[in-house]
This record gives sequence, structure tokens and C-alpha cells, in this order.
Amino acid sequence: MKILWVNPSFLDYRIPVYKKIFELNNKNFFLIYSKNRVPQRVISKIESAIGDHAIGLSDELVLNFKSKSDFANTEFKIPYQPGLYNAILKVDADIIIGEGFFQWTPMAILIAKLKKRKLLIAYERTAHTERNCPKWRALYRKFISKFVDGYSINGSLTKDYLIQLGVKADQLFVGGMSADSENLVASFNSVSLNEIQALKSKLLLRNGLTFLYIGQINERKGVIPLLEAWKSHNKLYPNDNLILIGTGPLYDKCKEDFSHIDSIYLIGSIDYDLIHHYYAIANVFIIPTLEDNWSLVVPEAMSCGLPIACSIYNGCYPELVQEGLNGKLFDPLKETSVIDALAYFHNKDLEQMGKESKNIEKKYNASSVALNIYNMCNEII
Repeated sequence: MKILWVNPSFLDYRIPVYKKIFELNNKNFFLIYSKNRVPQRVISKIESAIGDHAIGLSDELVLNFKSKSDFANTEFKIPYQPGLYNAILKVDADIIIGEGFFQWTPMAILIAKLKKRKLLIAYERTAHTERNCPKWRALYRKFISKFVDGYSINGSLTKDYLIQLGVKADQLFVGGMSADSENLVASFNSVSLNEIQALKSKLLLRNGLTFLYIGQINERKGVIPLLEAWKSHNKLYPNDNLILIGTGPLYDKCKEDFSHIDSIYLIGSIDYDLIHHYYAIANVFIIPTLEDNWSLVVPEAMSCGLPIACSIYNGCYPELVQEGLNGKLFDPLKETSVIDALAYFHNKDLEQMGKESKNIEKKYNASSVALNIYNMCNEII
């Protein structure tokens, strides 16, 4: 069985999955991607992982229609990638995996039908992220689904959404998304107690709980509601700390409006290869997103043994965050809900909650997900 994954854009977290499928399938796995969209560090890593089976295409042209909003369905791209048709044909795979319904997937569908090959789509949207989906786009997805043999999906919320589109339940394979937790955990475990104490001292952290957020500083990620709620939390728990790592269009505003609160640390951008130091000094990971398919930072934090405070608007929560076991759910649009979630972790056994996070995350690490996808391909074939 020869597997081809057509994915124009991906980041570091996907490489371990591709590498493990490559190994599981006796190196009979190929990847076609865009060298214009993928950072050079990731290109180097994927070429090291699967060699010349990573086929990078250049000179992509993209017509982009985008509003100022960060939310889903506020952007529409029409890509044209020279050489894509011939590249897919040349691999001549038994099963082709497309990423989502659009981008490069229509070409993958065309060739799959012409060559009578099987087609799997990797998909991660939910009914919440698609609540503003235009009718024409939903109709397009329903049409495309007639040519698809199966779907690799993240979890139950994606499953529910695709069933709403008319996809048959037996075409849906859950367990298709993972973070790069294995490499992250190796780095995390290498951090010494001296390094942890040095970073805490450098930041002048207080001796209460340290909450960590990693992500973009924009409207969609719900950072402003979190910071507003923190002002009330800070009065109740003045020794707690809130670290935010990332940049974005609201970063300067957050600096201006909240920098006077000593317990808030707006760190800015941190190189991914250094991020494990911040997981090491945190007690709880918090994600206040107003809209996300499947936040990869959640399983990352879980793999490092952190309890999770998670927004109910995050598509990963049914699988990854179990209240009373490894975390707490909250509604970032309700300030009292955020305040309650922040207070929840006081007087809890955070070490035990972290162990539960690790146990849950193992089902979604790169090895497990690669095996899931490999088995999906076998079943569809």
C-alpha cells in the first residue's frame, strides 16, 4: 500500500506523525507540500525524517480575500500550485490523503477519481468554528463528500459537524490529531531544578500558583476576557502569576492596559525549541479561546503533566479535559466563570491532576495517532 498525503502547510508538530507512518508503512509514504508556506526549519526537519519522500513544491500563487477578523470563515484563499497535478500523478499512490475540503484537495480528488484510487480527508472543524460558515461553502462540502472514502478527524465535535453535513458515521475515523509531545517531553525532562529556579527568579514570580497561556494575542483567543477576569482573581489570590507567551494584533493593547498589574507577565514570542522551560515553571495551563478546532497547546501542556483550564469553545475539550480529573472547563465570555476556573485549582492535588493529564494525552501522542491513520488507510483500502 502506497500512501500519499497532500498537505500544503504544516508545522513541527506534524513531523513525528509523518515519520511514524513512513516507518509503519515500510517507507511507502509520501508527502507533497508547499515550500512557500512551510518554514525552512520545518522543511529541514521533514527532509531529515522521510528524505526525498517529502516533495516540496515552489512558486505557489494565492489569491487571498481576508477581513480584519481572526475568526473562521473571514478568509477565502484560491491557490494555484504549478506542478501539483504531475507531482500527485508521479507518486501514483493507492490512497491519497487531502487536508480539508479545499486548498490542494480538489486536485487530489480529481486524480483519485481518474486513477480509481481511495481518498481520505483529514478534517478538524466543528459546528462552533463553522457557525458562520456561508451556505455556499457548506453546499460545496456536501458535494465534495460524495467523492470521499473516509475522514481522519480529531474528536467527537468534528464527528458531529460532519454528520450534520450528511457524512455517514462509518466513514469517520476519530483520533487524527496530535502534538509533538514526545520531543517536547524529552526537552521538558531535561530542565534542571536550578534552571527552573533561575527562570522564576528572572521573572520575579510570586510564590502562588503560576498559570500559563501560550498562543496568539488576538481577539479569537480570548486573551482580553482572561486578563479582565485576572484583575478580580488577583485581589483574591495576590500571590498567583499569569504568564502569556505569544504575540499578535492585541499584544500592544494588552501591554498598555494590563502592564501595571505586577502578576501579569506578557513575555512576547518565544522560540518553540525553548518553550519547555515555561511549561516547567507552570502549575496550570489555561486556554481561554473563543474559537478553536483542536488547540495543540493543550495536549502539549498535558504531556508535561499540567492540569488544564479550558474554554468550552475549544474543540478538543470532550476528549482531553475531564472535569474533576485533570482540569476545569469555563466560559470565557462570562467573567464569573473565568474567575471560578482560576480559583478552582487552589487546594487541589495538582500533581495528581497532572498525572491524569499525561495518561489521557498518551492516546493522542504521535505514535498513537500515526497508528490510527495507518489503520484507517488499511481499512479504507
